[in-house]
Amino acid sequence: MANDKNYIPEPEKRAFLKGAGLSIAALLIGGISVERYVVPKDRGVPVMDNFPLAVLEDPSGSRITIKDVIEYAAASKSSTSTPMLVFDYPLQDEPNFLLVLKDVQVTTPDKSIVPTSGYSPISPSNKAPMDGIIYISYGGHNYSIMALSGICQHLGCVPPFLDYRPGQSIPFESKLIGYKSDAPGTPAQWPDYGLIYCKCHGSQYNPLWGGRNLYNNGPASSPANHSLPQIMLATDSYDSSGSGKIYAYGINSSNAVIRTHLQFPGGETYGSQVKSEDLTGGTAIRTASDSVASKTVSTLYTGNTTSSTPPKLSVSALGLNSNSSGVILYRTTVVSNEASNTQNWKGSFSGSTSTNTL
Repeated sequence: MANDKNYIPEPEKRAFLKGAGLSIAALLIGGISVERYVVPKDRGVPVMDNFPLAVLEDPSGSRITIKDVIEYAAASKSSTSTPMLVFDYPLQDEPNFLLVLKDVQVTTPDKSIVPTSGYSPISPSNKAPMDGIIYISYGGHNYSIMALSGICQHLGCVPPFLDYRPGQSIPFESKLIGYKSDAPGTPAQWPDYGLIYCKCHGSQYNPLWGGRNLYNNGPASSPANHSLPQIMLATDSYDSSGSGKIYAYGINSSNAVIRTHLQFPGGETYGSQVKSEDLTGGTAIRTASDSVASKTVSTLYTGNTTSSTPPKLSVSALGLNSNSSGVILYRTTVVSNEASNTQNWKGSFSGSTSTNTL
């Protein structure tokens, strides 16, 4: 069954439907905290000791490439829409956005800002690109490929209620709080590359700010107190043809715990306990057929450059989940909700090759 190109693993089928149901519940009950009802009772039990190394696949089981995501979902300042790409990490049913921003390099805000509680970051500086983002030149343009948690840090709403809308696509709900497309120089101006906007309660996140993305610069502040955690991405090749595969290898250590994993009492919002909290109370993602990473990849590349010689990451030195044979290689499926310029995402979430809808 697993070799059938139309076979879609059950966890991926359930994840988006489960998430949509939880978001509807959050929308209806308003101020009641969603995680009080949906976080499993075993969340204090660790699923694994360290973050998994996961290769990203399409629904047909093929490993996706840089070219795949650029040609399907790249967003620019002029984009009026962009397809939503979502994958689970670090556990099953933990959705994350896979974003591709065209003609811009996502940079880190001033690193002297060390969060100890909720904070609003400064505008990105040009001092340094961020780690965990794939910067690459392809087809005459530069791209930033990044991933941010798809679980709102306010009450845990998930896609499609938490949604990325690019620069020329202002959601109706955000217009209600004062956002406009023609108010330059004012807080009402919708940002050039748009926002990740939560339709449940109006939380706002700016992907151009990377891992420090909580946005309070608009006409209304975000009810969320923390940025969406940044999933660290890397590739096994910076070939100009875009043939490199994409891997997730952790969560930005400066981020707060994923909202639905925050433990009460005694949980930490930031600090040493965050990783263990993010890895408890769920189910591990699936292992790859070549489950020992060294059989597939020993070196990855990420962040800090758009040159032909990006910095290398030694897989064995990243402190990833492993066993006696070495670092374990996992896999996670990237799904989409729509076609892009009549181009369907490879495979299909529903199991039919006629559509790529969720």
